[in-house]
Amino acid sequence: MAADQPPEARLDGEGNPIDDQPLIERTIDQWPLALVLLGLVTGLVVLSFYDFRAGSIILGVAIIFGAALRMVLPRDRAGLLAIRSRPVDLVTMFGLGITLTTVAVLIPPAR
Repeated sequence: MAADQPPEARLDGEGNPIDDQPLIERTIDQWPLALVLLGLVTGLVVLSFYDFRAGSIILGVAIIFGAALRMVLPRDRAGLLAIRSRPVDLVTMFGLGITLTTVAVLIPPAR
């Protein structure tokens, strides 16, 4: 290998480049997804043990928060929140979050 040529990228079995970044750094880079998952887990706990309506609202708000993060963060910083193109991700997450929150608010309280 000549000194003036850059090293070749390592490839996995499917031909995708292998990221040489350590596992800890790759995990820390997923903070947007971690925040959304924390909100989802909190919502599920509240839904299961406290109140259906409050838990559902927390779930919806967590999904809307994920959509907002996807909207403002570039693709390389959004991590695993960036699944498809930005418009598809935003329509899907905002739609799901708003629908879930609206249904949770409109359901009459238990008697």
